[in-house]
Amino acid sequence: MKFRSIRSRLILFMLLATTVPLLLSITITYIHTKETIKEQALEENRNLIYQGKVNLTNYLNSINQASLTLYTDANFLRNLRKIPDDYRAVAEVYTSLQNILNTVHGIERIYLHATQSGQSTLVTPAIYPKREYRTEPYISTQGYEKYTTAIEPTHKSHDYGFPPSPTSYSDKMVFTFHRSITNVPSEKVLALLAIDVSLDSVADITEQLFNKDKEQLLVVDQGGTVVYSGRDSQLGTQITDKELLARIKGTQTEGFFESGGAMNVFEKMQTPYTEWTIIKRIPNSTLYERARQLTQINAAIAVIALGIIIFGTLFISIRITEPIKRLTSYMNRIQSGQLDVDISWNRQDETGIMFTRFRQMMDTINNLILREYRLELANKTNQLKALQAQINPHFLYNTLQSIGTLALQNNVPRIYALLSSLAKIMRYSMRNNDVLVTLRDEADHVRLYLELQKERFGDQLVYTLDLAPDTLDVSMPKMILQPLIENYFKHGMDHEGRQGMVRIESHMREDGVLQIRIENNGSRIEPEKLATLQEQLAGRGTGELEDEWAGDNGEIGVRNVLLRLQLYTPHDVGMRIENLEPYGVRISLEIDTEDMQDMHTGENKTAEARTGAGPGEVHTEEN
Repeated sequence: MKFRSIRSRLILFMLLATTVPLLLSITITYIHTKETIKEQALEENRNLIYQGKVNLTNYLNSINQASLTLYTDANFLRNLRKIPDDYRAVAEVYTSLQNILNTVHGIERIYLHATQSGQSTLVTPAIYPKREYRTEPYISTQGYEKYTTAIEPTHKSHDYGFPPSPTSYSDKMVFTFHRSITNVPSEKVLALLAIDVSLDSVADITEQLFNKDKEQLLVVDQGGTVVYSGRDSQLGTQITDKELLARIKGTQTEGFFESGGAMNVFEKMQTPYTEWTIIKRIPNSTLYERARQLTQINAAIAVIALGIIIFGTLFISIRITEPIKRLTSYMNRIQSGQLDVDISWNRQDETGIMFTRFRQMMDTINNLILREYRLELANKTNQLKALQAQINPHFLYNTLQSIGTLALQNNVPRIYALLSSLAKIMRYSMRNNDVLVTLRDEADHVRLYLELQKERFGDQLVYTLDLAPDTLDVSMPKMILQPLIENYFKHGMDHEGRQGMVRIESHMREDGVLQIRIENNGSRIEPEKLATLQEQLAGRGTGELEDEWAGDNGEIGVRNVLLRLQLYTPHDVGMRIENLEPYGVRISLEIDTEDMQDMHTGENKTAEARTGAGPGEVHTEEN
């Protein structure tokens, strides 16, 4: 069941909705970055190797051009044919070789063997030239007699058979540029020239093409011998990579291939005297290092984002489902009969609105239950009082009727009118089945009451009923106006000379609210007492209404009026009491007619159910 809960599904959905796109984005970014870096690296390294090829070719051409200067010296060719005892010829040969040595940077030594004179000469920058007679050239040069120009692969430096000198470096690696000097235009070889070139010059050119710590660069001749490498252990060795050998010996002059976990970029140097291949080997770990770093950064960000997402998912899911659980708990308690559950949820979001509406709904239900209970209690109380008051009402009515008849027989119609008014007032008060009456009925009752009071006070009392026609048929609770007017005669009327005045007026507002205003010119209410009354009428007070306004000796007071108005309408009932200037009191009532209409309909249904009468039947009571 846990997995079927909203919280579990929400967490799973949000994790999938965020994790899958995030991982997919990282993967696609890595692949795209990897391919982009590969293309950029390939383009950059092609340009670097091409530039290195141009520089290396120019360097070899400079050695070749230096060796060709021997042909421009006519004396040099003649000196090669002279006997070794001609010291002038020997000195001129040495000078020509020394010029070549000084022309090109990086030349370690120059060896020359004249085939006709049999003289071998060795020139180095550090020592004087060495000379000796030999019938054959040094063995390392013999294989290059058939070539006009050729380059011997990288090998250890040697002194071409001469005794070693203190400045000789037998461990130094060099490559040798060989040239056979012929008697042009004849092809007869006059001498063999060997120029040893230090790899330092090649290193100066190639070290700009790669990173020694992370990459590898090779210069390989057509036979697969390593001419130059960033690793000294590979110099002069044969490469064993078959795919690399195939590329070297193939017809493709440039390109790249991947093997052994690395990308290999190559370009061939094609010159008349050699065919070298420059190869740059970039391990994948180096090539894709930036891609890995970017992916690691993205992964770190993704982990942080995922952590935030997980936390946010849990937080949001709890924030969403916790109110549901809390509301379910409240519902279970309400279902068990606890209607007074304290529903608390202090949030301003949608859940707060939901709890507020639920709390308002429960308050409405409780108020309806309480209202029905109070109405039932009030009806029972009224019935009890009516039973106590109606001790043989027929006897009382018959007695009043007999007195009225006697008044007519004695020619006193005023007494008969007063008795009739009193009988109607008593009959109106004792009609217990009428809970709601019209304003017209209530006004007639008040008029009868005021007529009796006028009989008591005579010209000292004046009253006015100013009721709008559209308000006369509006329903309202019974016995609302007379208790409020009665307070005036009990507490407010000036009995010492000022003429009393009572005014009742009504009108209907546009929003369907009946407004009734009762004014008198009696004594004003003390300010402190008025403030207390206003607070209690507004529902903010904690005590009972003042005794003279609450009703005493069983009489109906202001509190009873307000309570019954509140019982008959679910909306707020407006009731205000205020002093007039210079004297007098005004009581204002506001009654929602829509609520009265609903209550009137409900009362009719209740009466029909109680009496068994149909909607078309009318029950009257004769007294």
